[in-house]
Amino acid sequence: MTRSKIHVADGRIFLALVATVFALAGLGGAAVTAEEIAADKGQSDGSVSITSRPFAPRSPAHETVFQRVEARTHGIDKPLELSIKDMWPPFWEGRSLTTGDIDHDGDLDLVIASTERGLYLYENDGAGQFSRREEALGPVADLDVFNAALVDIDNDGWLDLFLATYLDGNFVVHNRQGSFDMASPEPVRNRDDAMLSISLSFADVDRDGDLDAALGNWAAGWYRRIPGEESRNRVVFNENGTLDGSSFTELSGLPGESLVILLSDIDLNGTADLLVGNDFELPDYVYLGDGEGGFTPITRADGLIPHTTNTTMSIKTADLHNDGMPEIFFTQIAGRSSRVSERLKMQPLAEYCDDIVHAETKALCIRNMEIKTWYKSGNRFDPSYSARCQELTGTLEAECRAMLVKDLAIQKDNPEICALIPAGQPIPRAYCDIHFKPFEAPLMSVFDTTLRQIMRTNVLLTWQGESYADTATQEGLEIGGWTWDNKIADFDNDGWQDVYIVNGTWVPNEVSPSNLFYHNTGEGRFEEASGPFGLEDYLMTASAVAFDMDHDGDLDMISQPVNGPVMLFRNGSQTGNAIQFELRDSRGNSHGLGARLVAELPDGTTMMRELQSGGGFMSFDAPVAHFGLGDAGEVSRLTVHWAGGGTTEINEPLAAGATYRITRQ
Repeated sequence: MTRSKIHVADGRIFLALVATVFALAGLGGAAVTAEEIAADKGQSDGSVSITSRPFAPRSPAHETVFQRVEARTHGIDKPLELSIKDMWPPFWEGRSLTTGDIDHDGDLDLVIASTERGLYLYENDGAGQFSRREEALGPVADLDVFNAALVDIDNDGWLDLFLATYLDGNFVVHNRQGSFDMASPEPVRNRDDAMLSISLSFADVDRDGDLDAALGNWAAGWYRRIPGEESRNRVVFNENGTLDGSSFTELSGLPGESLVILLSDIDLNGTADLLVGNDFELPDYVYLGDGEGGFTPITRADGLIPHTTNTTMSIKTADLHNDGMPEIFFTQIAGRSSRVSERLKMQPLAEYCDDIVHAETKALCIRNMEIKTWYKSGNRFDPSYSARCQELTGTLEAECRAMLVKDLAIQKDNPEICALIPAGQPIPRAYCDIHFKPFEAPLMSVFDTTLRQIMRTNVLLTWQGESYADTATQEGLEIGGWTWDNKIADFDNDGWQDVYIVNGTWVPNEVSPSNLFYHNTGEGRFEEASGPFGLEDYLMTASAVAFDMDHDGDLDMISQPVNGPVMLFRNGSQTGNAIQFELRDSRGNSHGLGARLVAELPDGTTMMRELQSGGGFMSFDAPVAHFGLGDAGEVSRLTVHWAGGGTTEINEPLAAGATYRITRQ
């Protein structure tokens, strides 16, 4: 691995960026010369060093920008895990994906959560080929893991695993120099009555130099709709590398079914704010952080936010207009059929499994679709399916009978029926019991203080100087289908960030929707271009990650459908320059989560990226800032606003075609 290095001390950078480094990446351009580091408020920001790693040659071009393949062709062999008990929330909503450099070899690895096996861990060979790490999972193998996020909790520079399980609580699994200590997962205290932290986000909210965790708690879902206190969210504070849950604050406001939670500095004042997206009737919340661990909700009377979404499933903040300001994108159920919008693409449900190549996965997919023809959960529940249970064998039969009892209890509104579920079926029993837990319907006077919500369209909040306006419709982002997660990034390196939406529902339906790709035209408008970009996918999908898996300067994606194989979208773009940045901070959290990077191009264009963990539905991208540059061959100036305070300015050009690591001592 060829690297060049910049040493910075006492506010001065002494460089050795060699021109041959860029020749390896197929680029010309001038080497960086001596640069000044302008510290925040004129104070010394410490010693900073920069190393660079040139991009690999571009991966081969495809007929479309992306090539869609089953991920097992690249070594990601996680099997399809779906049975009858999984056809009920939250299990029908999939499991998480997370990326990061586990072993410090310079490439991005992958972890997939599992409620059958605990975890699947995959090492990247640097060229986008993966192999499963066969290591003993110990007690983790017996946990129903929904969320697994790669974040450095103990601040030793190695990415740990934060796990959120169904019923068994949350845990930290420490990374011991490239190997996870699976034998000793450390509990992270949550509410005693919490069912599942279905959403997570991480940042240094109290600015003490380590990562804190925001827990978005979830209880029952659509039948109950209004949860009790067991769904109240909390922020857990990290005390000197220890995140055990003993230090926390519970968030004010109404507890809701929080499908998404995001820590992000939306007002650019250097402190982490908190955005919470709730499903159904309960309002979303946007809290402003004070930098000391306190959060104050924005209210309706403040007049800052016109409205949010009603069935919120993901929230992202990103600079979509290249003005250095973050937009806030709320997504929800925004169109469920092709009659809503011509942009929605639908496939008959009978064709759902047809394009699956792997024989075993395809057979399981077909079996599950057949079960769904008679197992009608939700408002179309039909208890006559009891005869079907007798046609099944083994695990499926036992699950079928347990689910039948649960459905009857809910239909009859009789919690005593739950006791008839066999002891060996704890998950259906939990579904049943939680439905009958007490809750208190909020008063309208309380609702009147919260942010308004709208239905059927996504919401894009754009700052107008004194308040936000919803520009989703005028920019073409209002429709997304049953939107779970969305990725905001420059996928064709033209200098503008695009939006990719993954969607679909396991609710009985006659059609399945495609994921949707919205290409940023750079003129304040997004155009649906899923087909030309090769990003159509009709498998119902809730989670996805975007990362440069082969380090060729463009972003690839991996998604995990609910009833289908893990999918890979390999980027074969042949145009546009790019540059990437990683942070390492010995004065704050090690990987710089929460930091903002502002890049200025030679023509004066300004772009901003914030390093985040969270905001998508059960999806955690690696903390790498990717900038597509279009025809520009360099970044003329880069400013790093560190998460814990302090600013580093690099005032000389940084050539495109490489990943730069900026380390603050």
